[in-house]
Amino acid sequence: MSAEGLISEFYVDKKGEIILVTVFVPEERENLIRMYEEYDPESRCCGLPPNTRNGIESWIDALHKNGYGFIAKLGDRVIGHIAAVPENSEAEFAIFIHPDFVDRGIGGELIRFASRVMREKGVRKLKAITERTNRRAIETYRHLGFLAVSRDPLYVYFEKEI
Repeated sequence: MSAEGLISEFYVDKKGEIILVTVFVPEERENLIRMYEEYDPESRCCGLPPNTRNGIESWIDALHKNGYGFIAKLGDRVIGHIAAVPENSEAEFAIFIHPDFVDRGIGGELIRFASRVMREKGVRKLKAITERTNRRAIETYRHLGFLAVSRDPLYVYFEKEI
């Protein structure tokens, strides 16, 4: 799915840098792949992103074919990504922030931006999964109004009406 009517927003992050949040477009594919190629293995969550370039390419292409994509950029560099796959009025999403840019409010801004766009497209509930050990993600989801709806030995499952 593509986002008709490209929209973007700028905001100032916690370090005072101007960050662009926008709808993913195919012209940003290589920049997004580059972000994931730089990902440290310890920063991966739930087995994502994939470890190889081919895996990253296939994963990105499948996500954006079946859903919505959103990116955060500092200059020409992609530093954050949300992929949301809708099913009826719900969408499960995955968010990744480049490890060099965590704790700067980028994830929260991307989630707020993506929520507004998806709501305009008929999505009414967001769902997210994170590892139980991912304290940063758990705190961010709670701060943004997500509710933990279930847990298992490895994961916490979140939902939010939008």
